[in-house]
Amino acid sequence: MAEYLAPGVFIEEVDLRAPSIEAVSTSTTGMVGFTRRGPTVGAPTLVTNPLQFRENFGGPFAAGAFPGVDELYYAMQGFFANGGQRLYVVRAAGAGTTAAAATKGGCITRLAPGADAATGQKTIKVASLRGLTDKTPVTLQMTVDGVTYQSDANEIAVGGVDRATSVVTLKNLINIKPATGPQSFLAKATAVITTVNDVDAAGKPAVGARNPSLAIKAKDTGSWGSGIVLTSAPQTAARGEYVGMVADPGLQLVLKAPAAGFYVNAWVEIDRGSAEKIYRKVTGVSGNVLTLSGPNLTDATVKPLGALPTAISSCEFSLTAAYDRTVERYDGLTLENVPGRSVVEQLKVSRLIALTTPPPPAATNPFYFPVGDDGVTLSFTTAGVDAQPSAADIIGVDNGPGKRSGLASLEDIDDISIIAVPGWSDVGVQGAMIGQCERLKYRFAILDPATAASIPTVITQRLQFDTKYAALYYPRLIVRDTDGNPRPLGPSGHMAGLYARIDNERGVFKAPANEVVRNIVDLEALVSKGEHQVLNPEPNNINVFRDFRHEGRGLRIYGARCLTSASDWKYIPVRRLFIFLERSLDVGTQWAVFEPNDARLWAKLRDSVSAFLTRQWLDGALMGATKQQAFYVDVGPNTMTQDDIDNGRLIMEIGVAPVKPAEFVILRIGQWTGGTFVDEL
Repeated sequence: MAEYLAPGVFIEEVDLRAPSIEAVSTSTTGMVGFTRRGPTVGAPTLVTNPLQFRENFGGPFAAGAFPGVDELYYAMQGFFANGGQRLYVVRAAGAGTTAAAATKGGCITRLAPGADAATGQKTIKVASLRGLTDKTPVTLQMTVDGVTYQSDANEIAVGGVDRATSVVTLKNLINIKPATGPQSFLAKATAVITTVNDVDAAGKPAVGARNPSLAIKAKDTGSWGSGIVLTSAPQTAARGEYVGMVADPGLQLVLKAPAAGFYVNAWVEIDRGSAEKIYRKVTGVSGNVLTLSGPNLTDATVKPLGALPTAISSCEFSLTAAYDRTVERYDGLTLENVPGRSVVEQLKVSRLIALTTPPPPAATNPFYFPVGDDGVTLSFTTAGVDAQPSAADIIGVDNGPGKRSGLASLEDIDDISIIAVPGWSDVGVQGAMIGQCERLKYRFAILDPATAASIPTVITQRLQFDTKYAALYYPRLIVRDTDGNPRPLGPSGHMAGLYARIDNERGVFKAPANEVVRNIVDLEALVSKGEHQVLNPEPNNINVFRDFRHEGRGLRIYGARCLTSASDWKYIPVRRLFIFLERSLDVGTQWAVFEPNDARLWAKLRDSVSAFLTRQWLDGALMGATKQQAFYVDVGPNTMTQDDIDNGRLIMEIGVAPVKPAEFVILRIGQWTGGTFVDEL
């Protein structure tokens, strides 16, 4: 209670009505299945449209590659086509699934755009001069239509690097092998390969086998990673002109202008214009003075030899990764530990690629990075492998928050109300689905039948379970794959979307039945009315898709029953209505925990719950011409003893009269003797 210690007017805000209860969502769906890419451990990924799914989990597998376990992509399409809006996805993959990987390094450039190099000439124009100096070994390599053409080993002539034009003069004439091929190296497909690798202690380029700079892998396992296209190119973040040295000999270079853009740990290239280049690392930046690493330099070894001034340039590179419709570009990268520029730091946010190991030690760090193995792209030398999941992979393991997999990871998301594992009829998987729903109370499982199941087979499958938290649908649906060919598909994804559509258009109390199923072309089996009369009633309670095209009513789902022997809970809308009510009341009454357990709290709770149930009755979810017929709420001496109160228990009793579907519409008709009679008086 507030204290009043001095005279005055005091304003206080008070709650004059009971807190309202908000209706929870009933259509958020969780699915587990085999996809081309995506994480296999951790929290499920939310997707709200097919494009988001494709960006996170890739497209479909090739037809026939993994029959029976590759249905999640098409189930997702059915979900959104039938009205689904929020889908949490978990990828499951087999133990043999591996990621595409490659180790890259060394110095490679390429011909400048449009600068084809004909045989018989000595000059080439390159995209970058980095690492190219007098006598640098050079080989041209071109790949066109899968055929690789290459020149003989050559080298740069003395004084052959023209910094102003990026034209390089070679010692020998260019030839091409095999000689029967093209007579020019095409710029768009030609790499200029050198054996320049690291730098020595003095900062001069070293020649030899290319050591690795980066070990890259696809972000997720699977063969999809082999389709990632990586491109890279040298970049320069800062340039300056050398004008002198603070001390001679020394390591402090004076630039013509302030050293803007240079930074500590940047590698810089000292290009005198016509001599071997020197590469050093920046250890300090102050005004227009750069302090470098390594042995002392002299003015004589840095000053220009020709008309052009000595250029001091920082050495960075760009990296672009592209897959399907996703493109990521990272600019101004360095292999050094520089905040904002470190390739290790930048690639942490990538959705396509990751580093398997950090760059090598900085002593002779190969700051070069290849433009591409073929002058255009960086290929993955180790292909990714797909391995289909087992039932155990689908069920997953619970290693704690953030480390769950398979179905177990769906438990991380409280909002999920519907779960499905498209295409899986394994009794262990479906038993795990049911077990999760019964344990968590607030979700419902949609089960698929076995592939090409007969009626006796699907009845046997149904009789494995007795639960009010799941429904089984039969037969499987026929959809079009991405090539336009028909393929069978478990109906769980389509039905989850239909559940969502009915929930949003009518309400969870409306049976998701006698509705046209969108995005299908046929049914795997056509069930007759007589067969339906076997599948629908107890003890089977199997929901059947029927063909009403001959009546102009399309392909419809014609059942709404749970897999239960309890007759009070046989209808899906009744079960899901109670899930909705229980979850809404659970969330909406949390405020009452630890409040004083007296008549004032009871009255608030009674008013709050009654207002919520009145709304449901007005919406048509509850039976009765009046509220009193639709529900009752009792809390107080009638529902708890003094012992309950003394032990911190508040017990409220709520009774509701749910509406139930008109599954059998019976029209009784007979002859009636009626009309007008005329009597003569």
